Amino acid sequence: MARAPQALRRPHHLLRLLPYPAPLSTSSSPPDPRELLRIDRILNRPPTAAVAACQPSQALQHPRAATSLHHLLHRAAGLTAAESASLLGRLPGAHAHPRLGRLLQELAGLRLPGAEIKAALASDPEGLLSMDPGEPSRLLELLGDLRCRKAVKEQVLARGALRAAVVARRRVELLHARGLTRHDALRVLAAEPRAMLYSPEDVERKVEFLVDTMGFEVGWLVQYPEFLGVNLDKWIIPRHNVVEHLKSVGGLGDPVEMKHYVRLSRRRFYNMFVKPYPECERIFGGLVREREEMVRQQHPTGLWKLFTPAKYERTQEEVTNMKLLVGSLR
Repeated sequence: MARAPQALRRPHHLLRLLPYPAPLSTSSSPPDPRELLRIDRILNRPPTAAVAACQPSQALQHPRAATSLHHLLHRAAGLTAAESASLLGRLPGAHAHPRLGRLLQELAGLRLPGAEIKAALASDPEGLLSMDPGEPSRLLELLGDLRCRKAVKEQVLARGALRAAVVARRRVELLHARGLTRHDALRVLAAEPRAMLYSPEDVERKVEFLVDTMGFEVGWLVQYPEFLGVNLDKWIIPRHNVVEHLKSVGGLGDPVEMKHYVRLSRRRFYNMFVKPYPECERIFGGLVREREEMVRQQHPTGLWKLFTPAKYERTQEEVTNMKLLVGSLR
């Protein structure tokens, strides 16, 4: 009996002799780059045919989720089973995404016409279904509270409020990729809805011209959102060319700010930067003075000038004869 406890203690002594795994290192030394590349190749390696054959498809793994998405698409947009299957087939991993179900539930609860949701899904399904839950409601509220000219708001909402929300979200992501926060990008769109009327390529070109050519930071768009609403070729580029010419000849005393490019009317910018320098008139976009003189000549001559009697020069002899005539009449 005394030997039994000793036998039971032997495994503990054996465990002390076995190699114990080393703890994870918490030092600040960077890992080996070759090891990181090896792990990255393992994670990104496509599965083999045998492993892929053993794994069921995502639609089979989540039959209830697929049925629920079909039902939500039918309830929100009126899609048939074939249309919803075709739509979900173009979105990889849609069946396993609970976010998509919550988004469709939100769209169904917005009380929008089914034709409008269907049109938005047909025009840009990725842009609409990539939104997070809550984004469509916030964007629709933003578009409903736009404070701009009636003609601009009608153009923004011409193809439906939901499609306008998708366009606004595309512009927000574009500005966010250039350095603005999403909150600031929404502020820019709310202050300048005309940016949604331009194509993404035009908006990207304006931002690149602002940052790369003009040398301003993208954060200036929050204070001067009008930059995205004006025509780049007809408004910004001529003013930039005039300013660059004046910089090269030393004609600028104070630095030119963003407001001079955006908020000055054409007349005020011409009087301030172009009129003192005649060589800038052609850079600014033609001979402005000659056009102004042509406009003045188009006005008809006043009637008071037409009925004014002609003036003739009077000599001293004519004055003397007139005085003698008047004196003889007395």
